[in-house]
Amino acid sequence: MCYRNTSKKVTIVTTSWDDGHPLDIRLSDLLCRYGIRGTFYIPLQYKGHETIKNKEICQIRNIGMEIGSHTVTHSVLTELPSQRAFEELSESKRLVEDLLGEEVLSLCYPKGRFNSMLRSNVIKAGYKLARTTVSFRIEDSFDPFFMPVTLQFFQHSWITQISHALKGKNLIGIKNWTMLCSMETDLDKIVDLFFYHALKHGGVFHIWGHSWEIEKFDLWNLLENVFRRISNRQGVHYLTNLQTLDMVNQSRLSSDTLR
Repeated sequence: MCYRNTSKKVTIVTTSWDDGHPLDIRLSDLLCRYGIRGTFYIPLQYKGHETIKNKEICQIRNIGMEIGSHTVTHSVLTELPSQRAFEELSESKRLVEDLLGEEVLSLCYPKGRFNSMLRSNVIKAGYKLARTTVSFRIEDSFDPFFMPVTLQFFQHSWITQISHALKGKNLIGIKNWTMLCSMETDLDKIVDLFFYHALKHGGVFHIWGHSWEIEKFDLWNLLENVFRRISNRQGVHYLTNLQTLDMVNQSRLSSDTLR
């Protein structure tokens, strides 16, 4: 199936991966093999979960992936007092920066839970971007502190998809899922339908997930097949989350200048 971007909008592919599991090393190697970039959101003290070692975090960064914050303890920030939430945000940023020796500007909200109060704390802590789990989105215009995604790399039921969308008041996502996919639930088909739309019309195609979940549900072969299909496309930009934001901003500035 061949598609050409018939608009002047850019097409971006980005991926992001949460929870900092040791299998992130395998995932980063797979991304690298296909020339796709990823942002890995690492919690530093995720109680009850196996977490990646510092040496492996640096290894992922050194092959061209981005490392972002997933707070210190992976606590649901909306359930914490404002000051405690700010400490989770700022301390995580500081610790990851100390490890990498560079600025960390991207955050992912644990469990995808966020609100306007957190937005203020995220800005105050010094981040430029905060990713959500608001799905079925491919637009290149979004609030950088509520960055949406296209799909989670996991096989969800129809009921789960609807429930998540309604809970997040994601009416645009429901509309996209309905119009572009006819409420398709097959993960492989959803990937193709959204990707080819972004390829033809421009937009941000954003896959997110967990490496431990891919292992648990034996999704590695499916994921590699997806990477093979979406990689090496002429005119497509394969970027980390932060690079995506930078390109979207640059593209918007260029458009404004031409008006």
